[in-house]
Amino acid sequence: LLTSRPPAGSLLRIPVFGTIPAGFPRGGGGQEADSFISIAADTLHVPSGAHTFALRVRRDSMTGAGILDGDSIILEFRDPHHGDIVAALIDGETTLKRYLVRRGLPYLRAENPRYPDLIPARELVVQGVMVALLRVPHAVPRLRP
Repeated sequence: LLTSRPPAGSLLRIPVFGTIPAGFPRGGGGQEADSFISIAADTLHVPSGAHTFALRVRRDSMTGAGILDGDSIILEFRDPHHGDIVAALIDGETTLKRYLVRRGLPYLRAENPRYPDLIPARELVVQGVMVALLRVPHAVPRLRP
């Protein structure tokens, strides 16, 4: 049953498929996993059997949503809803943006005012919807006693 939750304490092994620009779109990469992330299944709000994958974020167009350069995001293969943050292929280029619909037409919006809205000329294909954000703190200076 797809709406059931994974067993408590179980681990999900999520493939990491490289990086995605949170900036201006760029051409997509291959589909072979670079590495894997193991995460407790009950920490993700996805149904049992959901297809998930991870990407590392590059650039700064999503800083207003708290997504920073170097973060990793976990995405689920599913249809997007208005307001979701998505990995998308827009006119042959990949990017991470907020998915919005205006007058029945979808477009993508950055969470940084330095970047314009992206309105597809030909196609907009959502590759995944963000379900989690992972951040590993950079080296934090230690306080001296």
